Amino acid sequence: MRLRLGQHVCSVLLTATLMLGAGSSAAAQESHAGHSDAATQPRPTALKQVRWSDPAAWPGRKVPAEGDAVTIARDTHVVLDVAPPALRSLTVDGKLSFSNERDLELATEWIYLRGGELEIGTEARPHTRQAVITLTDTVPGEDLNTMGDRGIMLMGGTLSLHGDRTHTWSKLAKTAEAGATRIEVLDASGWRRGDAIVLASTDFDPRQAEKRTVAAVSGNTLTLDKPLEYMHFGAVTFGVDQRGEVGLLTRNIRVQASEDAEQTYRGGHIMAMAGSKVQVSGVELTRMGQHLTLARYPMHWHLIGEGQGQYIKNAAIHDTYSRCVTVHGTNNVTVENNVTYNTVGHCFFLEDAVETGNQFVRNLGIQTKCHPTLPCGAASPARARSRSCFPRTTRRQRSGSPIPTTSTATTSRRGRTWSASGSPCPNIRPASSKAPTSARTPGRAAPRCASSAATPRTPTSTD
Repeated sequence: MRLRLGQHVCSVLLTATLMLGAGSSAAAQESHAGHSDAATQPRPTALKQVRWSDPAAWPGRKVPAEGDAVTIARDTHVVLDVAPPALRSLTVDGKLSFSNERDLELATEWIYLRGGELEIGTEARPHTRQAVITLTDTVPGEDLNTMGDRGIMLMGGTLSLHGDRTHTWSKLAKTAEAGATRIEVLDASGWRRGDAIVLASTDFDPRQAEKRTVAAVSGNTLTLDKPLEYMHFGAVTFGVDQRGEVGLLTRNIRVQASEDAEQTYRGGHIMAMAGSKVQVSGVELTRMGQHLTLARYPMHWHLIGEGQGQYIKNAAIHDTYSRCVTVHGTNNVTVENNVTYNTVGHCFFLEDAVETGNQFVRNLGIQTKCHPTLPCGAASPARARSRSCFPRTTRRQRSGSPIPTTSTATTSRRGRTWSASGSPCPNIRPASSKAPTSARTPGRAAPRCASSAATPRTPTSTD
C-alpha cells in the first residue's frame, strides 16, 4: 500500500497530508478546498484493508504524526487499532473503522466524510470497548465546504456509530428525599458502577435537576457518589404519574469538543448534507453545538430529502451549546429513546415545519436553558422562543398529520405538559430555591419565561 500526493490547493498551510491509497508519494498539502469533488465519485465495492499502526501502510514507513492532515483514499479501509497523536484533520474518501480490541481515542480538528464512511460498531454488532472522538479548535475559523469546522461533516458520506447501551432512562420507584445517597428506580438493567445519571427536577424550579455518579448497583437500587440536595418525587397520585425521571448520561462511544469549548461555547457538531446516511445509536454527545451559530448543532440532518432508515437512538446529549437534534429539509428519520440534559435552545427541532414522517419517540429532555450570553427574558420574539425542549413546529407537520411521539420534556413538573408550547425559564430561580417544594403544592404557579404562552399561536419558519 502506497500513498499519493495531495492534489488540492488553497490558502491554508498545513504541516503535512498523508494520503492513503494508490499513487507514489505523500507531501505537504496547502488546502482543504475543493473537497466536494471526491464525494461525487463512487467508492470501489472492494476496499483494501490495512491497520493504522502498520508502518508499511504509510509513506516512509511512518504512521501519522501529531499535526498531520490525513486522507484515506477511496479504495482503502483503515482499521484504527492505536490511539494516534492529535491530527490536523482527517478526510475519509474510503472507510475508517475503530477496532473493537481495545479502548481508543482520536483527536482531530475535524473529520470530513467525503463520500467515505466512519464506522464504530454496527447495528448487528455494537461496539463494546471505549471509543472517544475529540474535536479540537487550534485553527479556528475554517469553513470546510460551507460546513464550518470542528465537526464530523458528511458530504455524501456514511456515519455508523453503534454503542452497547440501549436502556437509557427510567423513573423513580419511590420518593428520594433531600440528603439521600441511594435511590430506587423502576428498571436499572444494564446500568453500571461509574455511570453518570441525572435526576429530573420534580419541583417548579427546573434547576433542581441533579447529576450524580453511580457508586454501586444492587438490583434497581443505585448508590450515589454524594447526597442529593433536593427531594425528587416518586409516586403516582390520584392516578397521575408524577414519578421523577432518571436518565443515563454515560455511553461507551463519546463524541466531544475539547475542554476549551466550556469557555468559548463553541463546541463540535455533526452535519449530514445531501446524499449522506446517518445511523447512530448508543452514543454520548457532549460539549457540542456552536453558540449562536446557524447550522452547527450536535446532530443535524441538513436538506437530506428522503431519510428513510436513518436514525439517532439511545444517545445521551448533554452540556451542549446549541440545540440537540435538528432535522432540516429531511423526511422519515427516527429520533428515539434519547436523553438530553443541560442544553441550550430548542432541543428537538424540525427547522422549516415542512419535514414529514419523522418520528420522535420516547425521548427525555431535562433542563433546557437560555443562551448563556443572552438574558432569559430577551425582548425579541425569536430569543424569547429559544428554550423549549420541543418547539411548536415539532408538534404537527405542515401536512396536518401528527408526528408520532411519546417524548417527555421535564423543564419542570408542570413544564412537562408544555413540551411544545414554551416552558418555565431555567435561568430564573425562586428566592428560596434550596427549599424543595412538592409539585403537589396547591395553588402554586410556575415561574415562566416571556415565551411561555397560554394560548396557541401559528408556528413560523423562524421558530
